[in-house]
Amino acid sequence: MTFFWVIVAGAAVGLVFDFYRTFRHWQDLGQVLTFVGDVLFSLVALFILFRFFERANALAFRFYIIWGSLLGLVLYLRLFSRFSTRCYFGFYRILKYLADLICMGFKIPVKGLVLIMRPPYAILHWFSLLLYRIGEVILFEPISSIKRRVREWWNHLLPPKING
Repeated sequence: MTFFWVIVAGAAVGLVFDFYRTFRHWQDLGQVLTFVGDVLFSLVALFILFRFFERANALAFRFYIIWGSLLGLVLYLRLFSRFSTRCYFGFYRILKYLADLICMGFKIPVKGLVLIMRPPYAILHWFSLLLYRIGEVILFEPISSIKRRVREWWNHLLPPKING
């Protein structure tokens, strides 16, 4: 019975390894996140082995523990790995589909609001351009005439030019 739990521990580590491997392939993580993920996977694998070894033989270190867990890992990788990776990728496709659905569910009210706000925005845009043009006519003409009068006054203060 102890050897059975040791083999199951190796298979469980293989299952977690396939999950992590497919997730990393699906997300295409960068180097830093891959390193962090590798460390987290190692900690999870260590925890799984600890729990199974504790159940198998109360953490008494025996040589068959290493061989049994390696045997469980190899058996899992040879027999079940292909099936589990397909299941994981299917699960990821379902998650992506649901996330796209949720995203679309948020976009529909926003598109409706944009459609509703388009006429008031057009009116506001037209009115602001009208005010800008009116302000340009009202303010630009007096400012340019003040500028011309200041230049004439300044030229009047200076002595006349002598051609010579």
